[in-house]
Amino acid sequence: MKKVILSIATIALLTSCGGEEKKEVSNIDPTKKETQQIKTSVSGTFNVVADSTSNLTWTGSAIGKSHYGTVDYKGSLTVKEGQIIGGNLVFDMATIDTQDQEGKMKDYLDGHLKNHEFFHVDSFPTSKLVIKGFDGENLKGDLTIKDVTKSISFPATVTITESSIQGSAEFSIDRTEYGITHNAKGFMEVAKDKLINNEVSFKVKINAFK
Repeated sequence: MKKVILSIATIALLTSCGGEEKKEVSNIDPTKKETQQIKTSVSGTFNVVADSTSNLTWTGSAIGKSHYGTVDYKGSLTVKEGQIIGGNLVFDMATIDTQDQEGKMKDYLDGHLKNHEFFHVDSFPTSKLVIKGFDGENLKGDLTIKDVTKSISFPATVTITESSIQGSAEFSIDRTEYGITHNAKGFMEVAKDKLINNEVSFKVKINAFK
């Protein structure tokens, strides 16, 4: 009888160990794999929505003051297997719109930014950003202003789904590198209170759909 009991106990022990081994194998999470597959399968062209959810805000400053405003833009982004591989954003420089001024001062500043001393909109009606890629942290591309093109890279936050792309970024440029030298530091002798900082800052929000 003791031998029978011992045999039953041994079988139970072996069965128990076998069950634990199966449990370890089943710990692989199939959902994680499925999510990755869904993410990498996203491909296609996404067109930027031309409304307030897609906007470019600029900020420029001088001694003791600064101004900010917006510029309208349109364009598209190309995605392959969940990664941004290209794109083209075109900025309508005629839509430069100062947001911190009103009335005559606003009209003066808008006109000043559009004339030959700054963006010379009559001759250069658009600027553009040709996107080369996004590595998950930094967006890379070529920025063209007044027919001068410079490579640029800056941090961005991007969310891609099957049907949409939402993104945001902040970056700065040296305007003198694009031929905008009016009252710039180091380019001419001007009164200190008329000096304008060479750096212009931008904030971009993108909302695009297939």
